[in-house]
This record gives sequence, structure tokens and C-alpha cells, in this order.
Amino acid sequence: MRYENRLPPEGINTSRVHPLRQFVQLAVGAVVLVVILVVFLQYAGALVGRRIPFSYEQRVMERLDIEMGEAAQHPEMTAYLNELAGRVSQHLSLPEGMRVSVHYDSEDVFNAFATVGGNLLFYRGLLSRMPDENTLAMVMAHEIAHVLHRDPVAALGGGIASTIALLGLTGNAGTGMAGQVMNHAGVLTGVQFTRSMEVAADDAALSAVNGLYGHVNGASTLFELFSASRGRESSLAKTPWLERFLSTHPLDEDRIARISQRGVEHNWRSDGELTP
Repeated sequence: MRYENRLPPEGINTSRVHPLRQFVQLAVGAVVLVVILVVFLQYAGALVGRRIPFSYEQRVMERLDIEMGEAAQHPEMTAYLNELAGRVSQHLSLPEGMRVSVHYDSEDVFNAFATVGGNLLFYRGLLSRMPDENTLAMVMAHEIAHVLHRDPVAALGGGIASTIALLGLTGNAGTGMAGQVMNHAGVLTGVQFTRSMEVAADDAALSAVNGLYGHVNGASTLFELFSASRGRESSLAKTPWLERFLSTHPLDEDRIARISQRGVEHNWRSDGELTP
């Protein structure tokens, strides 16, 4: 038997495809994969979250015993906010057993939000800027609409599912350029998911405000205040299409335009008397 020690063919380890092209193909494929996965998991997690009974949400929050607001220090303000929430809720058709609890915080923060278990938190920084009750009712109705639509628990379920998937794909912290690209792709996909919740909550809130006062005057004032508080000097403000894509909420000018459009569609008055 004869043995030969042949040399390997020339260029056997050299690819005919440019390495930069291969990198771009892999990067684009990874981003597309992450976007598809996050979209699927966001909706799947949200669907599962919305099937959790609301009573279970409430029991969980009670067991966690998380202190929210300053009811003991500001009983009158807390009572007023809950009374307004009760009036607004009558025009949102909350199902039996679903109720909201409004908490007041004296910090100078221009914000309000809804969380699981029907808990709403309003900050003094927001309330001090409200020119009338109609504008405040729009905020209140918007946050109650989130509870009605089960958005807090849906966002929690979708966020947990997509985060676990991203950690599995990108490693413990998504270090390195590839991990950062895939993480950012997942975050931007989640942004689109939350924006749809905001639009639905705005529509429900506007209908509730009209039902409560017989007009929608003051509803758009809320977003005018938001716009003024954020300022329009950011670099993104010069590129509205990019800001629309990156923002977790619809742009203030888009929300104002939608309020006007919905008012015309439903023949709602926009010049009614404002309540102090």
C-alpha cells in the first residue's frame, strides 16, 4: 500500500464571499429574527396576561403590600381623586368586580400612571398644572381605560416573555455589538406595541369625558400641556417620522389631531363649559 502526504488545494480556507457582506447578512438576519420573535412573544405574553382574572391581580398587590401614595397626609386630595374616578368609571363600562384605587403623591412629577390591580398614581406635579377638572378627567379616564383594557398586566406579560427570549439570544447582558443590536431591535418592537395601547386608551377616555360632561372641551389641553412640558428643542423634534417611530406614546400633535377627528366623527361638542 502506498501513502502520499498531499498538500491541500490552494485557497481552501478562503471564501469567495466578502466577509463584510457575510456580516451584513448575518446582522440583518439576526435583527429580523429578533423582531419576529419579540412581536410574537409580546402578543402571546399579552394574551396570556389578559386572561389572568382581575381579582388575582388585586390579591397579588394586596399580598405584596406595596405602599403607594400619601393618603394619610393628604386625605382630601385622595378622596377627591377617587370620587372623580368613580364618576369617570360610570362612562367606561367597567365589568363587575373591576374597580380602581387612586393614590396621590406630593412629589413634583408631571406624570400619572396605572399599574396592576387597578391602582392609579397621580403626582402633585401633574395636578398643579391642570387648568380645570375636564383636563384632569381626560387623564383619569385614560388611566382607567388602561385598567379596563388590562394593559398593565398585558405589558407585564409581554415584557417578561420577550425579555427572557432576548436574554437567551444575546447572553446574560447582551454584551458586544451583536447583542446591543438585537436588544435595541427588541426594544423598538416593544415600543410599537405600547403605542397601540395608548391610542386605544385615548379613544376610550375621550368617549368617557364626553359622556361625563356632554362635550370634549379640555381634552386636548392635556396634550398641549404635555408638549409644553417636554419642549420641542430636542433633535428628534426636527425629524417627526423618527420621533414617531422611537416614542412609546403617540406624538402630542398627533393625539390632538385625533381628538379633533374623533369629535367630528361622533359629532361631539368641543365648546362646552369647563368645570373648575
